[in-house]
Amino acid sequence: MMRSFFCSLFVITFFLTSCVRTDSEEELTIFLQEKGAEIAPSMFGVFFEEINHAGDGGLYAELVKNRSFEELEMPDGYRAEGDRLIPKQVHNHVTGQISDGTFRWTTEPVPGWSLNTEKRAAEMELTKENPKFKTAPNNLKVSIKDASTPVSLMNEGYWGMGVKAGEKYHLRTIVRTSSDYKGTITAKIISEKGDILANTVIETQIPNQWADYKAVLTPVAKDPRAKLILEFDATGEIWLDYVSLFPENTFKQRANGLRDDVANMIAGLNPAFVRWPGGCVVEGISLENRFEWKKTLGDPAARPGEYSTWGYRCSYGFGFYELLQFCEDINADAMYVCNVGLGCQFRMADASPESQIAYYLDDCLDAIEYAIGDVSTEWGAKRAEHGHPSPFPLKYVEIGNENWGDEYDKRFDIFYKAIKEKYPELVLISNHGLGGTGKIEKTDMVDPHWYVSPDFFFRNATIFDEHPRGNYTVYVGEYACNNNVGGGNMIAALSEAAFITGMERNSDLVTMASYAPLLENRNDRAWAVNLIWLDTDQVVGRSSYYVQKMTAENIPTYNVRSSMNQSQPKLQMIEDGAVGFGSYETEVEFKEIIVKQGDKRIDLDIGQFSDEKGEWKTGNGILSQTSMQHSTRRILKGLYANDYTLEFKARRTGGKEGFFIYFGITGDHQKGQVFNVGGWDNSTTAVQLYANGNVGSTDGSSIPQSLETNRWYDVKLVVTPEKAELFMDGESVLSYVSTSEPLQFFSSGYDETTGEIIVKVVNAADVPYVTNVKLDGASHVEKTGKIISLTAISGEEENSFDEPKKIYPQESFYNKFGREFGYSFPPFSYTILRVKATI
Repeated sequence: MMRSFFCSLFVITFFLTSCVRTDSEEELTIFLQEKGAEIAPSMFGVFFEEINHAGDGGLYAELVKNRSFEELEMPDGYRAEGDRLIPKQVHNHVTGQISDGTFRWTTEPVPGWSLNTEKRAAEMELTKENPKFKTAPNNLKVSIKDASTPVSLMNEGYWGMGVKAGEKYHLRTIVRTSSDYKGTITAKIISEKGDILANTVIETQIPNQWADYKAVLTPVAKDPRAKLILEFDATGEIWLDYVSLFPENTFKQRANGLRDDVANMIAGLNPAFVRWPGGCVVEGISLENRFEWKKTLGDPAARPGEYSTWGYRCSYGFGFYELLQFCEDINADAMYVCNVGLGCQFRMADASPESQIAYYLDDCLDAIEYAIGDVSTEWGAKRAEHGHPSPFPLKYVEIGNENWGDEYDKRFDIFYKAIKEKYPELVLISNHGLGGTGKIEKTDMVDPHWYVSPDFFFRNATIFDEHPRGNYTVYVGEYACNNNVGGGNMIAALSEAAFITGMERNSDLVTMASYAPLLENRNDRAWAVNLIWLDTDQVVGRSSYYVQKMTAENIPTYNVRSSMNQSQPKLQMIEDGAVGFGSYETEVEFKEIIVKQGDKRIDLDIGQFSDEKGEWKTGNGILSQTSMQHSTRRILKGLYANDYTLEFKARRTGGKEGFFIYFGITGDHQKGQVFNVGGWDNSTTAVQLYANGNVGSTDGSSIPQSLETNRWYDVKLVVTPEKAELFMDGESVLSYVSTSEPLQFFSSGYDETTGEIIVKVVNAADVPYVTNVKLDGASHVEKTGKIISLTAISGEEENSFDEPKKIYPQESFYNKFGREFGYSFPPFSYTILRVKATI
């Protein structure tokens, strides 16, 4: 309460002290007569992927974990060793090599379930005896030898079950009993402390036959950590094929629907589209565990689920039908991402044989037909059978996910042509980024992705300004500031807001964007930074969520040209630091390493190092890195400076990329820079930031470059306090200059519906940004308008489960607008001005 009062007092005081005009040399001029591109209504959407328990244990309303007892099923050819899942060996279709990797696995005998009894009284085991559904064959067999004390089978849900007093919860159990079981089954919802909140008795009927029981449980009290218990009171055997507990009060009261509070949080973003099912789950670790949409249809009890790329089994509860229904319910278009027969290229990267491409294409065409096909078609009829005769709002299809290379390009052309011939109205998207469209013939959109540090978004807010326009538009399908910001903080949100201003200014090129990942169950953070956090009874929007929400709620009809005279970037010195070498999924060798400082020559001892990642060997004067790990490094001892020339020879001997040159690495190894030579699948050379043991976002310009395998290159890096310049075989390749960029960003447009100028300003500095605003070309400006502002005390602040609205948009009226007016934008703020004006 004290903070809310302080914020209100601050807003009042701040607005009273903002003047008609200031003495600031800074000026933002908005040229209202210079109409720019229209801003597409499709600009802002959401990206859903089963990661961080975003669906199961998140958006999907099911309370029971492992309800079909399929959790321990693994993809064909995979095996488990302890808590690690090991994929079958497949060849990377780009490198030809076998990729290594292990993934998270559970050691629980029956995940989610426990038998509360002494072992001699009862025991449980997974079986495939006489399954109810061949598609989900596992069932749980409970053998009871002693029922003098009732035997309890308990499910704790996803880190507890959030139940509310007086609300109805629908229980469904598919049960088979042996002929000698003469008892009943009692279903109970109990509190975290063990108190009974609701219970009902299931009378067993015909032995040795599956029976599908349904009941309603109504808790007498709220509990965020409740549990479900099935209690047995006789000896004999019981088989359970399916146990589900579902709230009646789902989003829009849909059966097999979505958690109401989570779905409303997503709907609050006003998304123009929803992308589904991913993300890396589209391809799977390898093709054996790709997401298969057809298996997500029909009775939830018959859905097999699949081991998720992100380390747990997805139940397929939130399936294709549920996704399409959700899109319709929130008035959003649907985007379906299909698999082109390629496994995840960041994991195993296998490719289906060419003879199977038609299978994957047909599967994609079937998905489209299910969504929008006439009921006279095979899959349109299935949609009608599932309760929705009219077409769903499918508008976009992305062909593949984060695929690249000649094999992808070939497959993309096949898919594009076939889909366009049958569904010319659909917008088709390729995985290509801003670097070009490879060898494909045509695409409607490209999809660049950025997971970066704040500096990258601040430096690249203008990345689209001069980008050439082509025969396609841009969908920024995945972007987030997730490097060096913890779980996400205000400076991350402001850097994203800065990047968004660049997308809006260039709305002729960028017509769609979606933040990723969308959801995170607080108990399973598989990805560092996510937009919305949730628990069993809470949903929290990060500051980034409110940036997205404010932006989507304040979209102009079209842009107007603006200019801001700001201070010029200041040159920053390259700091003293160490040097080193490394690679990314590539085997490399280095030799003849020397350093010159003026007339002094230093021969670095390749055996002396202060930090290492990868598999490094030395011999015959050669330093070799032989693993296929990500971001390997060896930081050498013997040099710590910012004025030197480093010379060496380097070659790649295997793998898919080039090599790293680390420089400016601080003594604690927490900061520095990296020349990534032949990175990004051996296509590009650029400078990247190094922080906290990770090679992160690019910092400056880049050039196209690829390296030959087994060719020695003569490399020279010249470092001065002002600049680092890379030479290869005597030619200058790339220069790096570190500068301090302005921390203020803007976009502006006009809303024809309301007759308002909309100005969006980011101030990421720790001091107020005082500027004059000039509305050039306005015939009339009303004094009173609206201001929406998101502010924080520091860049490190963030919302939390204890303070979910610590950073939250504040709306106020402002009565000092005019053709020219001064304004002081608070530190660490994202501010939207809505000014009524006639132009």
